[in-house]
Amino acid sequence: MEIIDYIYKKTDDQEMIDAIGARAKKAGIGIEFNICFGQVYGQVDAGNIRRLCSILKKDRSLSFKYIRSITGSDLEDHFEIVYSLYSFANNWPVNIKVRLDHEKPEVDSIISVYRGADWFEREIWEMLGIDIKGHPGLKPLLLVGDEDFHPLLKSFEIKWEERDYKPTEKFE
Repeated sequence: MEIIDYIYKKTDDQEMIDAIGARAKKAGIGIEFNICFGQVYGQVDAGNIRRLCSILKKDRSLSFKYIRSITGSDLEDHFEIVYSLYSFANNWPVNIKVRLDHEKPEVDSIISVYRGADWFEREIWEMLGIDIKGHPGLKPLLLVGDEDFHPLLKSFEIKWEERDYKPTEKFE
C-alpha cells in the first residue's frame, strides 16, 4: 500500500452513492442505499459481497482501501452482517449490509480482498455460527474451543453447570 498525502475533503453522501451505485451496476450487482443517523448503508445479496468489496477496493476512483470493522447481528427473523469500509482518498465512509436466513446462514469470506477481515470473520463464525465460506483458518478466537454453542444467538440460554476447563494448545 502506498503512502499518500491526506487532505481533508468535505464529503457528499449523494456523490458517494452515485459513484458506488454506477460501478456496482456496471458489474451487474444490485445495491440499495439508505441513510440512517447520518451514515450511508448499501444492501447487497450475500453472493455478491466478495465481488463488491473487490470493486470498492481496486477501483481507483472509489479507493476503499481500509476495512474498519465487520459486525454480525442475530435479529429476530434473520442475521445481518455489516461491513464498514473507508476511502481515505475521498473521505468516504460506507457500510455494506448483507442479510442472511436463519436456516442456513453462510457468506463468502472477503479475506482475499481485505486481509484485516480475518479476526472479524472468525468472531462472527464463533459467536453467531454463521458459516464463512472460503476462510482459510476458522478456529476459535474468543472462546475456549470446546463449546457447542454460539453465545450471541438470541436463542442462547446461559446454563449454570460445572465444566472441566480444557485449555487450547495454542492461543493466537
